[in-house]
Amino acid sequence: MITQAIIATAMLMQGAPVAQPAVTQPVALVEAQEDPAMLINLGVELARAGETEAARLAFEKVRRMRIDYTLETTDGRYVHPADLAAQGLRMLENGEFRSSDDTVLGG
Repeated sequence: MITQAIIATAMLMQGAPVAQPAVTQPVALVEAQEDPAMLINLGVELARAGETEAARLAFEKVRRMRIDYTLETTDGRYVHPADLAAQGLRMLENGEFRSSDDTVLGG
């Protein structure tokens, strides 16, 4: 019994290996998301972070969605999500996310 207590104490003092936090892959984030507004914002953030392929996937996913409503942008416009996604793709192609703090939703 004393031996078991000593071993248990030694194990506690030594500490268990700390689990490393799971790193979420950008593509997995895009694949898991189904909300067009969230996907557009995710695409913008990924593009700003240099994850251009994942950003492209996010914008393309929105363009393929069947959506029958518009989204309000930060400047008060109401725009169809596919149009915002197309704008995001153009900005991505033109390298605008690297040189500007403007967002797709901000106009």
